Amino acid sequence: MKYIEPLSVVILDGRAFKADRVRKQLFGGFCKCGGRMVQKAWVGESILISECEKCWRTEAFRFNGRRLVERREVEVVSKRNVKDFLSDVLTPTEFDAVMDRAKGRQYNYGAFSRARRKLENMGLNVEELLTLLA
Repeated sequence: MKYIEPLSVVILDGRAFKADRVRKQLFGGFCKCGGRMVQKAWVGESILISECEKCWRTEAFRFNGRRLVERREVEVVSKRNVKDFLSDVLTPTEFDAVMDRAKGRQYNYGAFSRARRKLENMGLNVEELLTLLA
């Protein structure tokens, strides 16, 4: 599971889901290190993304009603790591086309089209991604 922080999007099983950021410092559970976790975002009412105040570990808690069903580690993709995320998802040609388009340079239209289709099939907004890369 990945959390693209600047877009507030969670990638789960190859699909993107919009997350609602939590603006307040609300209790989000206890970390494995013993620290207190703070809520970062919710995906619907079933997945809570929390970050530890002590070790900065980020975890997802999946609920079924009020019952905790699953707890798993989350990889946080910050603005500076978006390029790494895209290079993992796209082919090198598609990645180069997206980067060239974001920088306003000439780009391979066919490769960009394939990259756009791949990212949109995941549920990501390509225009928002381009603004992060510019």
